[in-house]
Amino acid sequence: MERPKQVDRQSQIEETMDKLSHYCLYLTKNKWDSEEITQEAVLKTLTKYKEDTFPPPVSLLKKIAYHAWIDRIRKRKKEELVSEIHDLATADKKESEQQMDHLRKLTPKQLVVFVLKEAFHFQSTEIAALLGINESAVKALLHRGRMNISNDTIHPLVRSSWENLQQEEILELVEVTLNKDDPAELIRLLPNMLHASKSSLQTNSNVYMAAA
Repeated sequence: MERPKQVDRQSQIEETMDKLSHYCLYLTKNKWDSEEITQEAVLKTLTKYKEDTFPPPVSLLKKIAYHAWIDRIRKRKKEELVSEIHDLATADKKESEQQMDHLRKLTPKQLVVFVLKEAFHFQSTEIAALLGINESAVKALLHRGRMNISNDTIHPLVRSSWENLQQEEILELVEVTLNKDDPAELIRLLPNMLHASKSSLQTNSNVYMAAA
């Protein structure tokens, strides 16, 4: 007498699983995800209902499968976003490092002129006023700076021009101003930079003039 009931229940389970599998395949559009979501729906159902009451209505299994699939999509999107942010951050860091490597090829004055002109779009007359030089000197510094950046190595004369200045500290400040998109701190530092540059000029006039 029990055998027909067992057979009926087995048939019901097979029919329910078949409907659930078809639904999950329709939902996910691929076999691998379909099988995963089907198993997940069944496992979640078994944790809430006694095994001897399985299968529950197909509609309930489909609902559980649907929410499991939505959760998986959200998780994937979050992982993709995190990965994308990481890739962008890595690219930005690499670009920033390359940018700093270029700026290391410049003398102090070339650095100031290049950053104010190229990054903050100051006019040559404005830069000339800040540095206390004429406009043609600004253009000459910008031209020499671009030539130095195009070189593969740092010219020894450029290294000499930083003799009385902390190049890495100033480059860190420049990086901060670029990130903030605000040249105020760099401009504030100009008097000290110019004073140190004059000291270097007095110490080794020929070298500095060649590198300026």
